[in-house]
Amino acid sequence: MALILGVAASACAPEPAAAPTPAGDPFAVVRATAQAAYQEGQGLVQRGDVVGGCTLIDRAATNDPDSRTDVQQALEQCKVALSAMLAAQLTPTAASTSAAAATQRPLVVPTVPAFATQAAAGATQVAAVATQLAPAVATQAAAGAPQAAAAATQGAAAVATQVAAARVAAAGSPVVATPPTPAASAALQTWNDPQARFSVAAPPDWNRVDQPQALFGTAAVEFHDTSGRASLGVAVDSQGRAVSPELYAASMELNMQQQVPGYALEQVVPGSTAGNPSIRRTFTFTQKDASGRDLNVRAFQVTVLKGSTPYIITAYAPADQFAQFSPVFDQIVDSFRFS
Repeated sequence: MALILGVAASACAPEPAAAPTPAGDPFAVVRATAQAAYQEGQGLVQRGDVVGGCTLIDRAATNDPDSRTDVQQALEQCKVALSAMLAAQLTPTAASTSAAAATQRPLVVPTVPAFATQAAAGATQVAAVATQLAPAVATQAAAGAPQAAAAATQGAAAVATQVAAARVAAAGSPVVATPPTPAASAALQTWNDPQARFSVAAPPDWNRVDQPQALFGTAAVEFHDTSGRASLGVAVDSQGRAVSPELYAASMELNMQQQVPGYALEQVVPGSTAGNPSIRRTFTFTQKDASGRDLNVRAFQVTVLKGSTPYIITAYAPADQFAQFSPVFDQIVDSFRFS
């Protein structure tokens, strides 16, 4: 409207005076996007939706051209709050502690680099953020507690069985009906993404599926071993924008708790993939086998960012055979490179 009025005024004036026009703000659109996401995210957090709110705050930080202090502070609070929620999911319930204490796997909670000092202090930082986000976190935790307890109960027996089997094998006792262990040193064959985003290598006798399904992002490729028992795939969330693998992995974790049958988290470990910081989550879940019976599956997901685009590497196998495929899984993950 200001431009139209300016043109109309110039047309009526006998001798229009040239007035300098202020240069347009090249960041106006992204600044407005960041502000809208920040406001909506804060509102969701205050209403108890920590995951949804933090996802929007993450988007605000990604689009913010000014590195606003309030946005960055909200993002850091989200990282710690989500990590605290993950830690709560990893904490055994009172009912399962005594039964699983002898066989429970060591659990590692992700450490956000920016909070290295606070992480050393442990619960103090978490308590401070929990105080700031108390109503939202309390609501979210209360809503998720029954489901987390159910998942922990379903997964406890499977974890105990796996660890017990490993101990028996280590002691030299025979293990019944175990297929041969895949060779970890087998030569791999490199596959290059047609969109030139990444490359990954897999055993040459593994079958490749070019358009598999993925729970997060869009699946780019998936490899299956010759027996069909083990699988590893790569997905790219080109529509998602993330500031850190910790935050994206936490969002995936909390979504999977709601969507995946029999889901139970075992371990969360920070690391490095393709030279970039990454988060590796190990978990179990239940799926139907060919005969329709429930099959306990063990899996891991590695989340790594290229810029702000999340890449998700997912591997899984039957829980009682997962350890046999782990060397090959690790070899494939180590071969992953960004183009």
